[in-house]
Amino acid sequence: MEVCCRRAEQSDAARIIEFNQRLASETEGKTLPPETICRGVERGLQRHPEVQYFVAEADGTVVGQLMFTREWSDWRDGWMLWLQSVYVDRGFRRRGIFQRLLEQSVQVLMKDEDAVGVRLYVERENDSAIAVYRQLGFRDAGYHIFERLVQESTM
Repeated sequence: MEVCCRRAEQSDAARIIEFNQRLASETEGKTLPPETICRGVERGLQRHPEVQYFVAEADGTVVGQLMFTREWSDWRDGWMLWLQSVYVDRGFRRRGIFQRLLEQSVQVLMKDEDAVGVRLYVERENDSAIAVYRQLGFRDAGYHIFERLVQESTM
């Protein structure tokens, strides 16, 4: 199986939307409003460099994705990259696709001299994801994530 990783393009939107729907269902038991997720992905694809999607293809079919967003860190004088929307199609898991996709996308992103690191959040009960992230060199940063939504109707 030939796998290649690349920056996502507008033509990948439908697959990214599908994967995000699956991700929400599998990890949080949620169904995302289709109009919101469609708009969100479409707008995200247009917001480079603040939002950057990457995909993995196996034999010409997108089988994995991830997204990075940027947050300015005045403490570090650089961009902290947030890893989000990680998904690999069930039939392609445990084949190193996510690791390859992560490593290659981080290589691309770290060419920006102001990029200083990668962060992510993960559901507390998602033990398998936590184990994978630890295996890939991530550590608990010692923070809790809080949120205050201004539009509760989106989920």
